[in-house]
Amino acid sequence: MKAARTIVAAAASGLAVAGLGLLLVLAAFTLLDGLLRATLNMPIDLVREIGDMIAAIAGACCLPIALLQRNNIVLRLFERILPPSGVRVIDTLAALLVEIVMIAMAWQFLLFSLKTMRAGDVTWLLNWPKAPFWFAVDAILWAAVAVQAFVLAEEMTGRRPASEPEGVA
Repeated sequence: MKAARTIVAAAASGLAVAGLGLLLVLAAFTLLDGLLRATLNMPIDLVREIGDMIAAIAGACCLPIALLQRNNIVLRLFERILPPSGVRVIDTLAALLVEIVMIAMAWQFLLFSLKTMRAGDVTWLLNWPKAPFWFAVDAILWAAVAVQAFVLAEEMTGRRPASEPEGVA
């Protein structure tokens, strides 16, 4: 399980770094767009053209690492009143619920991507198809589904990463 965690963590970290890189490039181009617009009245149309789709990809890239590190909201009220086995059952059910939500999100993005592709939706200036951007978001969401399945397996087996204390999730 430790080797699997290493592989999953490397993939999730790689996606997070890629997302951060995309976000930094978008921020730099947005800044440049603002400067060129204000000084020379020459905006960079590409920023408005695909900026929202790049931001969606960058945001999705952060989900797998957040799920793996269990950086979600957790109520720890039950730790005071239930035995550790009861808390583990609740944590497992919560991980299952997160998995179901992630599957629903990925499925809905797949449907949206297919709809966008069938409609032939393109960007307004360059006429670039929008579907590939949304398929990229969807692929990342399915990667997040796989990461959450791994987290669920860890919860079900009672194996938490060594760096994470039992009371933190």
